Amino acid sequence: MKQVKTIFYGLIIGISNVIPGVSGGTMAVVFGIYEKLIAVVSLDVEAIKKDFVFIILLGIGIVSGILGFSNIMNYLLTNHSILTFYSFTGIILGSFPLIIKKANIKKVRISEVIAFLSTFALMIALEFASPDGVGQIDVSNLTLLLAIAMFFASAISTFTMILPGISGSMVLLAVGMYQGIFGYSIGQFVLPHLLIVVIGMLCGLIFGAKAVKSLMANYYSQTYAAIIGLLVGSLIPLFPGFVSNIWAWALLVGFALFILWFNQLNGEK
Repeated sequence: MKQVKTIFYGLIIGISNVIPGVSGGTMAVVFGIYEKLIAVVSLDVEAIKKDFVFIILLGIGIVSGILGFSNIMNYLLTNHSILTFYSFTGIILGSFPLIIKKANIKKVRISEVIAFLSTFALMIALEFASPDGVGQIDVSNLTLLLAIAMFFASAISTFTMILPGISGSMVLLAVGMYQGIFGYSIGQFVLPHLLIVVIGMLCGLIFGAKAVKSLMANYYSQTYAAIIGLLVGSLIPLFPGFVSNIWAWALLVGFALFILWFNQLNGEK
């Protein structure tokens, strides 16, 4: 059962990473595996040895989520977007009690307040800077400058994917690289584009995880305060509002998921 749950967590994280506006890092925090995931991705040898089976199962889930369920999520977002975003909202809301408990902030200090407000303000700023209507760059004719741009876009977006609340896919949309990376390079397995993207993603993932791990080790409560700010801020673009006649049913779904994840996550060790 534990193995199946790990694969399921990976599926949701993988699916989240290809949906603009949703963060795979958020889902990792929600499922209570964020610190374990960061330790593994930062190439901590002891963590890799200890959680080797966990890595394999989670990796299978993430890859399956990206490759196998993207079309399903695209259908849900296209045809049932309100219910889908209410569902993600409910999952995030249901995770707050566990995350606040894990933050272990016994006394709120000015440093935690600043960390929370900074990341919350960042999420609001990103929402106002929404990339609606931004054109996507054609990467089919690869040049050196375009290859460098693809590398850094892949690295930065992957780093943001492991940050709760910030969507790496949204970053790619903002810089005009979403279609070129997900639709062309990865979607059509085009070389050498795919190789550049994969190297960029690996660099962003490893160095980003090392940075987060260092923050966790030296500024634990402040880092979690920043994560809470990102999560609260992520509800702004996710919450679809009270739309037409469907909002009551959608709210019910969100509330049901709130209860589900509150009981599920708080019951885990």
